[in-house]
Amino acid sequence: GAFGAEPEHDAQLGGILKATIGATPHAAVNWLSLAERISSAIATQRLAPWWSYTARWDRRAIPMSLAAGVAAAFALWTTDLAPQPQLTAAADVVTAVLGGAPAEDAAASFARAVTGTADFNVGVPE
Repeated sequence: GAFGAEPEHDAQLGGILKATIGATPHAAVNWLSLAERISSAIATQRLAPWWSYTARWDRRAIPMSLAAGVAAAFALWTTDLAPQPQLTAAADVVTAVLGGAPAEDAAASFARAVTGTADFNVGVPE
């Protein structure tokens, strides 16, 4: 077949199924109709767009989206949105360098802003 050789049948499992369900009614099955229904289902599945599987998630997606939105709003509401000194200092360094200040002066200014300490260049030979 298209999927390779059929695996061997398990005799013990077959016996359990026959005892539970009964013998297969081979003569009572319309095999041609079964094959046509399977082929039709496969053709329908091929014609469906790739995103059609998400249709069954419609009922779950709206509540999940609302819960995520509430959680995000709560997270933003409890977050301190004041600018951090490190971020402000980094922006100041970029502005200073783009404005023509020497890189050494901008780096020293950044170090002072981040650490709050004195100049790191003091005592460093040039």
